[in-house]
Amino acid sequence: MSMEAYALCAGAMPGVAEWQAAIHENGFDLKLDAARIPPATQGHLPATWRRREAGFECQIIPLSDLTDTYTDIDFGGPWTCVYAFYFATLPACVGAWMAVAACAAQSDGIVFDPQEGQLLTAEGAIRCAQDTVARVVSLDAQFDTSAGG
Repeated sequence: MSMEAYALCAGAMPGVAEWQAAIHENGFDLKLDAARIPPATQGHLPATWRRREAGFECQIIPLSDLTDTYTDIDFGGPWTCVYAFYFATLPACVGAWMAVAACAAQSDGIVFDPQEGQLLTAEGAIRCAQDTVARVVSLDAQFDTSAGG
């Protein structure tokens, strides 16, 4: 099952270096392993978190894709750039939430979480990313078989 999140931004991210800096400024340990971000590329955006592949799908979409699908949500705006993030694994979930939160924080944007049906401020998205990290770390510890348990 694939999940998704959207960063609605006042402008596009200037580049990978700026996005990476925003990730670190928000206290996240995600390393983007790409030379370009959308629209120059779309599809899988490789990333590493705790020496694990944490990449996710990322692309720029028209705002109308959201407003036509989620007619009951007031997305506000104006949003000149909408990044769509798609992910399916736990590390990718961590990576995507770190990236989407940093994207919103860097570009004065908001985040839409369609699974929860809610809009988040950049600060709310950062908290969501932190909570996601904590949950995945807890699950990793719970299911760690390397300790002989």
